[in-house]
Amino acid sequence: MNPDVASAVDRLAAAGTVSPEQARPFGRVARRELASVHRELRLLLYAGVLTTMAGASLLVKENLERIGPLTIALALGIGAAGCLAWVARHAAAFSWAEDRNSHLALDYILLLGVLLLGADLAYVEAQFTPLGSAWPWHLLLMALVMAALALRYDSRVVFSLALTTFAAWRGVSAAVLGQLLLSSRADALRANVIGCGVLFTLLGLACVRSGRKPHFEPVALYFGWILILAGLLSGVDSSTGAGLAYEILLLVVGSAVAAWALARGRFPLFVLGVLAAYSGVTALAFRSLGTAHDLPLYWFFFTSIAMLFGLLAARRHMQEPE
Repeated sequence: MNPDVASAVDRLAAAGTVSPEQARPFGRVARRELASVHRELRLLLYAGVLTTMAGASLLVKENLERIGPLTIALALGIGAAGCLAWVARHAAAFSWAEDRNSHLALDYILLLGVLLLGADLAYVEAQFTPLGSAWPWHLLLMALVMAALALRYDSRVVFSLALTTFAAWRGVSAAVLGQLLLSSRADALRANVIGCGVLFTLLGLACVRSGRKPHFEPVALYFGWILILAGLLSGVDSSTGAGLAYEILLLVVGSAVAAWALARGRFPLFVLGVLAAYSGVTALAFRSLGTAHDLPLYWFFFTSIAMLFGLLAARRHMQEPE
C-alpha cells in the first residue's frame, strides 16, 4: 500500500481536479485493492497454445494409420483456418502503428493458427512430397506468410517466428548448397547465419527509420545480433589462423555492441555484447597463454566475478534517472 499516493488521489478528487469515477480506480491501485493479472493471463494463453500443439502432435502420431494422412492434413488445415478466421473477425483495422487495444487472446490464437498451418504444410510435405528435393522452399513460404500475418495483425510473437523460420530456411539451403559445391558445410552455414543476422538488424533499423511498425525493432535487432555473434563464435578455433580472425572480430564487434547498448539503455543487448567480447578475450588469452595447469580455473573464476559486478554496475547506471 502507498498511503501518500492514496491520500493524493483523495485530495485531487475532493478538489474537483479529477472526477470520482476517475479517482476510484487510481485509489484502488494505490491501496493495492486492484491488481493486474495481465502477465499471468498471457502466460496461461501461451501455455495453452503449447499444450494444444502437443495434443495435436500426439493425436496425429497415435491415429495416423486409423484415420489416414489425408484426413489428418484436412483436420490440421481446418483448425488453422478456424483460428485465422477468428483473428480476422476480432482484429482492428490495419495500421503501421502499435495496436494497444487488441484483444488479449488475439496474439495467441494467431500463433496457434500459424503453428497449425506450419504443421499442416510440413505434414503434407512429409507424406505426399509435392516439392520433392526442393522441400526447403516450404520454409521460405511459411516465413513469408508469417511475416504478412504479423504485420497485418500487429503480432511481435508471430514476427519473431517468421524471422526464425527464415533463418532455418537459409540454414537448410546452405547445408544443401555446401554439399552440391563440395565446400565446407560449416563455412556455408556460418556465412548464412551472419548474413541473416545483418539482414534482421537492418530490418529493425528500417522499422524505426520509416516509422512503420517501429515496435518490431527490438525483435529484429536482438535476434539479428544473436545470429551475428553466434556466427562469429562458431568460427573461433585456437588451432588456425582463421580462428584468430574470428576471435578478434568477436572481441571488437561484441565491445561495439555493448558500448552502443550501454549508451541507449538496452541492458539485454548490453549483456549479449559483453558475453561476446568476453568469449573473444578468453579465446585470445588461451591462444597466447595456453591451457596448461590451473590457468582455465583461475581465469574463469576471477573474470566471471569481475564480469558479474560489472554487469550489476551497468544495470544500476541504466536505471538511474538522467
